[in-house]
Amino acid sequence: MLQLFDYQQKLVNQARIELAKGHKGVLIVSPPGSGKSVVISEIARLTTRKNGRVLFFVHRQELVKQIQESFVQQNVDMSRCTVMTVGKVANRLRILPKPNLLIVDESQHSRAKTYRKIFDYYSDVPRLGFTGSPWRLSGKGFKDIYSAMVQGPTTKWLIEHHKLAPFTVYGYQLGDKNVLKHSSTGDYTKQSMDDFTHSIIHGDIVKSWLKFAKNRKTIVYCHSTSFSKIVAQEFRDAGINAVHADSHTPTQKREEIMDSFKQGKIKVLCNVDLVSEGFNVPDCSCVVLLRPTQSLVVYLQQAMRAMRYQPNKHAVIIDQVGNFERFGLPDSDFHWSLEDWEKHPRKEGTTADGPAIKTCPECFAVIEASDVTCPLCGHDFSVEIRKLKQKKDQELRAIKAQKFHIDLIAKKKVSELTSFKELAMYGKAHHFKPGWAWHVAKQKGFI
Repeated sequence: MLQLFDYQQKLVNQARIELAKGHKGVLIVSPPGSGKSVVISEIARLTTRKNGRVLFFVHRQELVKQIQESFVQQNVDMSRCTVMTVGKVANRLRILPKPNLLIVDESQHSRAKTYRKIFDYYSDVPRLGFTGSPWRLSGKGFKDIYSAMVQGPTTKWLIEHHKLAPFTVYGYQLGDKNVLKHSSTGDYTKQSMDDFTHSIIHGDIVKSWLKFAKNRKTIVYCHSTSFSKIVAQEFRDAGINAVHADSHTPTQKREEIMDSFKQGKIKVLCNVDLVSEGFNVPDCSCVVLLRPTQSLVVYLQQAMRAMRYQPNKHAVIIDQVGNFERFGLPDSDFHWSLEDWEKHPRKEGTTADGPAIKTCPECFAVIEASDVTCPLCGHDFSVEIRKLKQKKDQELRAIKAQKFHIDLIAKKKVSELTSFKELAMYGKAHHFKPGWAWHVAKQKGFI
C-alpha cells in the first residue's frame, strides 16, 4: 500500500466530511500530477472495507486500466468494485450491482449526456468527482452536479514542497496565429489549425527542441494525425528516435509504443490528444506544445505532463503556439468555482489572474513582467521598461489633453462650434443622438 502524503490524506478526510454533511455530490480539485489516483484508491479502499460497493467510471479505457492497477496496489476489495468507461456503464445500468458510492475521474466531462444519464439513474447515490481543472469552454459550471467542492494545494505549493517539478516555459512561437478561427464550441476550428500548421517551417520545431531540450524524453502535442506524423518524421530525419501515436493506432501497437517510450527506447512521442490525461511517465522532462487551444483544461494537462516529480528534475515546456499568452504559466493562481462563468474567448482573467508575463528576446524564456533582468540569461530589460513607461506616459498625456479639449467644446454654445468634428465632440459630451452632429453640420454648411 502507498502511504498518502498529508495533503492527499486531507483531501480524503475533507471529502468524507462533506458527504457526511449530506452533500450528494462533492468535487475534489487537485492539480495534474498531484496524485489523484492515490486519493481515489484510498477512498475506494475505505468504502469497500465497510462492505460498501464502488462504481468508478472515466471516459477512456487507458484510464480505467490505470485506476485498476492503483486499486490493487492500495488493497481495494475488487470484488466490491465496478471499474468501467462511462459508455459501458451507461449501457449496463440495469444489470450492474447498485453502488454505495459513485467515483468519477476527469470530472470536467461530467456535463456530457452519458454522465448525466448515470447520475440520473443513481440519483440517490452520493458521487465524488475528481478533476485538475473544473472548467469548460461553454462557461457552464457544475453546481447542479456537485454541491460542494474540496480543493487541494496549488501548483506553486506542490513545486515548493517537491511534489511537482519546477519548470521553465520557452515561448519560441511558430506559425501565423492570425489564421486561427473559433468554432461553435469555443476552441479553434480544425481547418484553421490546419492553416496554422501549414505556416510553420517544420525544421524550426526540431531546431528549437535541440536548443532548449536536447536529449530530454519529450512528448509533442499536435492537433491532427497528419501533422503529428510529419513532426515525428522531422525528428527522425535529424537522427532522433521519434514515433507518432493516436487513438486510432491499433491497441497492441499503441501499447508497444507507450512501453518503449517509458523504457526510453523512444526519445520523442508525437501524439494527438492521446497522452493528455492520466499518462504518467515521471522521467519525461519536456513537452512541446504545437496544438493551439482556447481550453484551459487542455493547456494545463499538456503543459504539466513533464512536471511529474523526480529529484533534481527541472521540466522544460516549449510552447510554440502561444498558449501561455492566453492562460499564463502552469503555476498561476487559478480561482476555481462550481458556478457558471461568463463565456468570452479573450477573457481568461475570469478563470486565472496569475502574474503578468513576458518573453525574453534573448533566450525566449517566459518570465514575470516585473523582472528587470531575465533570471535565466541575464538580459537587461531596463531600456525596454523605460521606453514602455515613456510610451504609457505619452498616451496618458494625450488622453488628458483630449479630455480637456472635449470639456472646452462642451462648454461652448452650438453657434460657436466651427466644424463637424467639434459638433460631434459636443454631441457626444451631451449624450445627443448620433445623427445630431451630422444634421447640424449640414445646416451650417460644414459638410
